[in-house]
Amino acid sequence: MLKKGSMVLSIWCGINFMLAFIILCYVIVLGKDSPILQVASFSEVEMANLSSKTIAALNCFTILYNSCSLMVSILTWPLIRRNLAAGEKWAFWLLVGVIGFIEAMAFLASSYIGNGRWQVNVVQSFLYLTGIGLSGFSIFKGVKK
Repeated sequence: MLKKGSMVLSIWCGINFMLAFIILCYVIVLGKDSPILQVASFSEVEMANLSSKTIAALNCFTILYNSCSLMVSILTWPLIRRNLAAGEKWAFWLLVGVIGFIEAMAFLASSYIGNGRWQVNVVQSFLYLTGIGLSGFSIFKGVKK
């Protein structure tokens, strides 16, 4: 179960990494505006009425959030593969706090834009809860398979 839990959490890391990487490329490399405008269901007219400062601020926060998200994925992946997979309790509790907080905040943040990201949040939270649940059960009940 520990191996399966670690694998599921690694999938969480991979998806989180890819989403952040794609969004960063979209905004930085392609020079597009933050996809949050589409996620929040802004119409073309509403987007046209936004000031350039507002759009720049959204782009700034998009870059900041997604760069942090990308780095969390990079930092937690080896922790999951090495330490959690080895049954180290400290790694379990660190991942409960870090990824758990991120998942809770993702739902809270999405609520401000009419839950526009709910599909991604549900998938990522399901992966997190499944992975951390399997790992925790294995670590604390002594099932190491």
